[in-house]
Amino acid sequence: MTLPDPEQRDGRPRFRHAARPRARARDVVAAVALVALVALLGVTLVAPNPTLAGALGLVVLVVCLVALYQVTFSGRFAPVAVTFWSFVAVWVGFAPLVQIRDDIMAWPDLPLHQFYVTAQVILLTAVATFWIGYGRGAPVRAGPPVRRFRVTIEQALVATVVATLLTAACLPQTGGLAVRFTDRDTLQAAIKQAGLSGGKDQALVGLLSTLPAAVCLVSLVLCLLCLRERNHATPKARLILLGLTGISAVLNVIYNNPLTANRFATFSVMLAATFAFVRFERQSWRTLFSAGMLGGLAVVYPLANLFRNDKSRSNLRLGLDAYYTYDFDGFQQTVNSVYYVHVHGNTWGHHLISALLFWVPRSIWDGKAIAAGNVVAASRGYTFQNLSLPFWAEVAVEFSLAGVVVVFFFYGRIAARLDRALGDSRISLPMALAVLFAACQIGLLRGPLGAQIPLVGAAFVTLVVTVIGWRFRPWGLTRDPDTAAGAGGGPHLGSGISAKAGA
Repeated sequence: MTLPDPEQRDGRPRFRHAARPRARARDVVAAVALVALVALLGVTLVAPNPTLAGALGLVVLVVCLVALYQVTFSGRFAPVAVTFWSFVAVWVGFAPLVQIRDDIMAWPDLPLHQFYVTAQVILLTAVATFWIGYGRGAPVRAGPPVRRFRVTIEQALVATVVATLLTAACLPQTGGLAVRFTDRDTLQAAIKQAGLSGGKDQALVGLLSTLPAAVCLVSLVLCLLCLRERNHATPKARLILLGLTGISAVLNVIYNNPLTANRFATFSVMLAATFAFVRFERQSWRTLFSAGMLGGLAVVYPLANLFRNDKSRSNLRLGLDAYYTYDFDGFQQTVNSVYYVHVHGNTWGHHLISALLFWVPRSIWDGKAIAAGNVVAASRGYTFQNLSLPFWAEVAVEFSLAGVVVVFFFYGRIAARLDRALGDSRISLPMALAVLFAACQIGLLRGPLGAQIPLVGAAFVTLVVTVIGWRFRPWGLTRDPDTAAGAGGGPHLGSGISAKAGA
């Protein structure tokens, strides 16, 4: 007797027995390929300069690749897990192997070889506990889909109108439209000339620049989710939704383009648009996405410096040379964080609380901490201190290794629940939150939180307030899902780029 898959989609059971031989053969091929890859990396990257830190780095990379393979072929799209494992595998999995072998770090300073092993232990602890937490955080959910906090076209309309008004009010005060298509140095000069920067209180800059960018991102996510699900009630509502989507796309081009926005904001918008509009129901699409994330982070990520300024373009390095640059300073900053704790001790949440309360001006809170990455860089005597600080390193600085275990275990559980929310049959607040978090996660992992939270936090708050605060449909733009289902329609017959599930 063939048993149906407990995870049913659209009320149709999916049978597993036919796919089992192919899955087993695929697993065998993947295992052989992984062993061959590990042997090759061990011979070329670890053996020439054998160290315990290098060996631990190879273990980290193996864990990332195995976990990425599992979530890619889990039978459902898991963007939070895929982006996590892809970024860690490239940024602090592969890159440190090259750096340790050649003893060349991203930033030229006195090496701290005595802290290399501790840094790798912190990273390995983080990925292992995330993996365990992820496996324990995704129970099979029974019963009907959640109907509370549905995403509607009315909410997309409200978010787009607010984004448009903010753009019209704030854009002239931060240099105007043309400045947004120059480069970051020109934009920062325009903001400084307008008297919005230069002091220690940057609240006004955030209000006039970061807040509109965050609202524009939320507007695009809501529009694309509604467009994908075809939840318009009438042809007129569909035209309105298409117009809103076009407006939100233009606003994001203004605020989140790669010329003047940091690359993580640009990547977040691109990923959010992809996750909101594309279903990834075919296994081949999920496989291509995971492979594309690895390749994009290994190749496109450093190439994004082409948009930064003339100095970055002139110093652009390709191939293995790119892994010696500050684009891949995650391992070195983890080492520096170990040094900081060794000298100064743990900070016990001061930087985390300050990051979460980013909206409180320093003029009111005089003891508000600056981003932890700046503090760690300053402890090493760096003249340029606006550096990354990996999330696991920041947690270790704040709460020690024990804090890394606790935080990343629950991080994994939350990530699993967010990934499962994307499988709901009706678009809702959890699904929209999952799209937004999966898109912004790379920036949060790179850190520091004090630099990344303002955009991400403002986007999350905007999304929650919009969906929860605007739960009624006064203009009749959004169809009733029960009526549509009764008529034989169902939300999963919607548009967007979609395909039937299959191998």
